[in-house]
Amino acid sequence: MNLPIQTFTGATVLENVLVWLAAAAFLVGAIVNASGHPKIRAGFVQLGFPFWWCWVTSALELVAALLLITAGTRYIGVGLGACIMLAAIASIVRIRNYRELPPPMLFLLLLILAGLSGLA
Repeated sequence: MNLPIQTFTGATVLENVLVWLAAAAFLVGAIVNASGHPKIRAGFVQLGFPFWWCWVTSALELVAALLLITAGTRYIGVGLGACIMLAAIASIVRIRNYRELPPPMLFLLLLILAGLSGLA
C-alpha cells in the first residue's frame, strides 16, 4: 500500500534514530499539551500565556513531529521545533524558573542533532 506521503528515511541508522526520536518527543509533547490538564494550563499561565495556549502549542508540536518524519520537510520541522523550544526556554528564563529548563533544552539538543545528522 502506497501512502500519498513518504516518511523520512535517512542515510544512516543514527540519522534515522535521531529524527524519529525527535519526532516522538514532539508527538508526546503534543499529546500532553492537548490533554489540557489543569496543571498544564496553569503552567502556561505561569509562563505568561493564556490558559488555552497549551492547545496552540500542541498543534504546533504535532505539525513539527509530522514535518520531521515526512520526506523532504525535515529541516522545516527542525526549524519549527527549534522556534517552539526557544520560545519555551525564553519564557522560562523570563520568569526565572530555571528548574523547568531541562526538558526544552533536551528537545532543542535533540533537534540540533537531528538537523546536523544529515550534514555529516
